Amino acid sequence: MATQDPIRITKYTNRRLYDATNSRHLTLDQLVELIKDGHDVEVIDSKSKEDLTQSVLMQILVEDKGAHLFSAPFLHQLIRNRDGMLGEFFTDFVPKMLDSYLDTQDSVRKQMETFSVPTQWMDATRQMKVPVFNPFAAFQPATGTASEKPAAREETQNPEEVEELKERLKDLEERMNQMQSGTK
Repeated sequence: MATQDPIRITKYTNRRLYDATNSRHLTLDQLVELIKDGHDVEVIDSKSKEDLTQSVLMQILVEDKGAHLFSAPFLHQLIRNRDGMLGEFFTDFVPKMLDSYLDTQDSVRKQMETFSVPTQWMDATRQMKVPVFNPFAAFQPATGTASEKPAAREETQNPEEVEELKERLKDLEERMNQMQSGTK
């Protein structure tokens, strides 16, 4: 999300767009790139000074390979019901839902980055007190004195913890599958 002031764009009657912030003319594709780079824009009509931001953003959404997002029957229903609960749904609920989705996606990405480096993954499993499988443990020389018993595998592990970890892993796998299917 952008944290700076929006870039002010003036739209002229000939459909030309002028970026007053950076003193340059823009194509619609260049405006899309500004938005994709994280900038907010404010589009103002050159004569009436009317705020055209919503209509220009909707135009971009529909023209920029986004027409498939809205089927004709869906658009008919939206127009018929835009003043009722459906209108409130789109103005109140959908933006919150999108923000929540993006936050979750960012959180999962950060979690996956943590596990991308093996040493960080090993540290994380130690903090969770999950035994790490070591196939070479039987071949490693014993440490300490002969009177010390080798550390036994932790048999007292709480079965509820194991189930909780299995559920977390299942949830993470489902999220990853959803993210992968959403990006294809």
